[in-house]
Amino acid sequence: MIWWRTIRKPCLTLAGMMGGELPMKEAKMAIAALDSDGDGLLSLEDFIALMEARGEEQKLNDLKVAFDMYDTESCGFITPKSLKRMLKKMGGSKSIDECKSMIKQFDLNGDGVLSFEELRIMM
Repeated sequence: MIWWRTIRKPCLTLAGMMGGELPMKEAKMAIAALDSDGDGLLSLEDFIALMEARGEEQKLNDLKVAFDMYDTESCGFITPKSLKRMLKKMGGSKSIDECKSMIKQFDLNGDGVLSFEELRIMM
């Protein structure tokens, strides 16, 4: 499962990282409007479609805010530990090995962490 998938509750966080907060009712409506396959979740593809609708500069700014949310260690990288911590805050539960595996999918230089540049290229 792609780690960018989000459930209803984290949509509030997603809205917050884009500059505002949504009441739960509005968050559910936003998910319904953006959810391309009707499964009640925002997939990576749904998120990309949302980002493509915005200007390039705004997209980079939003992506940096999202990256900084996952960089809980403030080290300039998304580490397996910081990914695990953020997923837990969003109601998910993954082991460190699972987080390593998720990062490995997008880790272009094989250093075991995700840089902002690697995330930007992935997006």
